[in-house]
Amino acid sequence: MTRNRYSQTRKDDRKPLRIFQANVGKIPPAHDCALALADSERYDIVLLQEPWTAHTDSRSLTKTHPAYDTFTPVEMWDNNDTRPRVMTYVRRDPKLLADQIRPFQTRDILWLMINGMTIVNFYRQNDEHDALEILLQWPVPGRCLVAGDFNARHRSWQTGHATNRGQEIAAWSSEYDLNLLNTLDIPTNPYGNTIDLAFTNMPLAEATVEDHLATSSDHFTLSLTLPDIRPAPIQPGKVRVTTEDELKRFIEIVELGATRIPLADSTPAELDELASALVNLLTSAAKAAGRPTRKGARTAPWWTEECAGAAASFRAIRRLYPLGFNQDVQIAKRDFHRVIRRAKRLYWRNLIDSFTDSSAVFKAVRWLKSPGPFQPPPLQVGDVVYETQLDKANALRRATLERRTADDDIENPWIPVSFPRSIPFPLEISLDETQYATLHTGNTSPGSDNITVDLLKAVWHIIGMHVRRLFERCLSIGHHPKPFKEAEVVMIAKPGRRDLTSPRAWRPISLLSCLGKGLERLIARRLA
Repeated sequence: MTRNRYSQTRKDDRKPLRIFQANVGKIPPAHDCALALADSERYDIVLLQEPWTAHTDSRSLTKTHPAYDTFTPVEMWDNNDTRPRVMTYVRRDPKLLADQIRPFQTRDILWLMINGMTIVNFYRQNDEHDALEILLQWPVPGRCLVAGDFNARHRSWQTGHATNRGQEIAAWSSEYDLNLLNTLDIPTNPYGNTIDLAFTNMPLAEATVEDHLATSSDHFTLSLTLPDIRPAPIQPGKVRVTTEDELKRFIEIVELGATRIPLADSTPAELDELASALVNLLTSAAKAAGRPTRKGARTAPWWTEECAGAAASFRAIRRLYPLGFNQDVQIAKRDFHRVIRRAKRLYWRNLIDSFTDSSAVFKAVRWLKSPGPFQPPPLQVGDVVYETQLDKANALRRATLERRTADDDIENPWIPVSFPRSIPFPLEISLDETQYATLHTGNTSPGSDNITVDLLKAVWHIIGMHVRRLFERCLSIGHHPKPFKEAEVVMIAKPGRRDLTSPRAWRPISLLSCLGKGLERLIARRLA
């Protein structure tokens, strides 16, 4: 009975995966519109061909959206011959786990592994064959979807003679048992041709040309649905305690639990227990009072009601003339593009005008100097390529944190040293000194316990004396508590590094407990 109930729960967890596919023709407003429409209709994945791109001396640019993570087949480009011709966006949802794979180096195809499926974004320029050659020689796995702009015709999807190697594409789909999702003779561009195609070996998948999702490019939008997709396991996340009610509840729980903080502090083991009691009390109180932080999606701040209205007006005109290039359609498209550009210009102008202090200016400068919005590519160490997030994390750990062994240690670090004089170092610590070292700091990231400086400030009147006692006894007997030795290591890209496939482009950042950093700052101030 229990097993059946569990199986029913897992089955109910499944939901359709919705995919938005369109060629946006390198048109900035069309690219913006595609992302905004996909978000408003709650699409999980966006496959775009011919995305808008640009570049500066230090950055490669494209369109992004706060609801989606951005994936690109190449991270850096400096001209039209090196820019990516496909871009894939995955909704920021904890139930979607995306890993980029690169069986071939190409700017025309992007492979993603999402929840056990392979999603392929494909673009083939009309007079080029490289992308198609790569696709035809790639061994298609199970649970795979291939969608994009194929620029070819075949009687399977459009009545008439095969052109641009359409026969080879049809043979390839037959060889790998890929079902064509397009309906015969339903065009995907104003010329009346069906060239945006979707193939899959997953059952019950569907594709529809959606008129209401027109992006204003010269291609129509395909809406793809893959049914019964199992969500990725949700990893335990951080806890957020920010609202007035949450902070009030947090303080109440800490106050109740403070009576159980141990008073013994004479030995290293007792100091470890005291530090653990403080950390556990704060952590459990935060979990009970706060809410989990999830990777969530939000709308584009510049997409206004005027933008949505202009998009609707364009679609209404285009609906009257679905094929060909009617003058009214072109005028409506031009007006729509103007509204998009004006809305974005106004948003950024207002944002800049709202800067009131130096921190806001520095934040904008950091954004301008950031390497770009793209998700990290696969990692290559020697001849081995690591593609999943777990494999990349382990590879970076080995490459950056395990380079040294015990053989590199000092042979005997405990050799007696004679020093001319000792450094004055009083062992007594006042409550004010403890408070200053722990709380009077900038915006510092918390460690694995997720206890921020703001949370420590909120309950300092409860835990302050215990923290002072802990710090003083640690100085007295020369001990650093075990809970403060645990660090959460985060890998960040080094500034100016272009090749993020190399471990040398990454550096580890250790996130330590804010309580432990308070003890470190106290000692550092005395030594200074």
